[in-house]
Amino acid sequence: MRLKLGLWYPIFGLIILLAVSVRSLPRLSAEHGTPCKTCHINPNGGGMRTEFGNHAVALQELCLPQTKATFLERYKRPRLSESVIVGFDSRHLVFDDGRIFRMQSDAYLAVEPLKDFYYLMRLTERGIAEHYALLYFADERFYVKAGRFNPAYGLHDADHKAYVRERIGYGSNVFLDGLSTGADLFGVSVAGELFNVNEQAVSTLHLLKAGSVDPLGYLAGASVRFSEKVAGSTGAFPPTKAVFGGLSYDRLTLLGELDVTGTSNDTLITYASLTTRLEYGLYLIGEYNFFDGDRHLETGVDEFLRVSLELFPIPFVEFRPSYTYYTRGILKDEQDFFVQVHFGY
Repeated sequence: MRLKLGLWYPIFGLIILLAVSVRSLPRLSAEHGTPCKTCHINPNGGGMRTEFGNHAVALQELCLPQTKATFLERYKRPRLSESVIVGFDSRHLVFDDGRIFRMQSDAYLAVEPLKDFYYLMRLTERGIAEHYALLYFADERFYVKAGRFNPAYGLHDADHKAYVRERIGYGSNVFLDGLSTGADLFGVSVAGELFNVNEQAVSTLHLLKAGSVDPLGYLAGASVRFSEKVAGSTGAFPPTKAVFGGLSYDRLTLLGELDVTGTSNDTLITYASLTTRLEYGLYLIGEYNFFDGDRHLETGVDEFLRVSLELFPIPFVEFRPSYTYYTRGILKDEQDFFVQVHFGY
């Protein structure tokens, strides 16, 4: 009976979040009922933003109305010319003891020499971390992408510590050499990807559907990763499966993801998020992360809750004070307080 009750903990955690609030960047897909490529050059989301995502969303929605008027005429579009687009992301954590941790420091450059053909680069202080060629055709219903990029899998949460990203090997700073093909079929975005990681073949299938049924917006998807065994092991990229989705109503947006990992589906990972919009540009947020390595609570679990406030005083600046409480695991009863400062364009 104890084991059966234990399996309900992730569900209890999700229900608790209905009383607070959470945040995940993919929430915009559920809120507006649109796929990730509406706001990102990468058709599977994350990374460099499109002109629509940078100007229409960042300026018109993710900015306090009290300050937006100041920037309406001065805000510049990211397209420098017909064929050149730029952007950047810089994230730092400032802890309560004064320590500063740099999460991200990236500059983006995309060249569009031909209509619907892009070459994108992500530059860090260590050099070029991401680069790929992307070709759309048939009115952007199909695409082919080749190069080095972040795999399409689950919710593309910007939190690199989210268990559903970090513990399956697909953290926000992981880029792999590979080939990706995709299509929009009957309103469903389908992506198939193939990577070669240290002579190990890794492939993924990713499905996503975003839309709306008044008054609700929704997001639903599934991802599967297949991993070749090398010397009897799947290494850092074991086979894994995920289902994810979200609902948005008025000022509330709920997202969730459930992963099972391993050849015997032994590892269970859960993520939940709920966003409450207090005002455009000001959000009350929170997160729930759960990890069980053997799916039966036999060797213990890791779990934490996080409550945050997200503020966009001007279009490309975010302040996010966060409080994290570790409810179970090696860090049980420990607490963290930090402020995330993000400059993104």
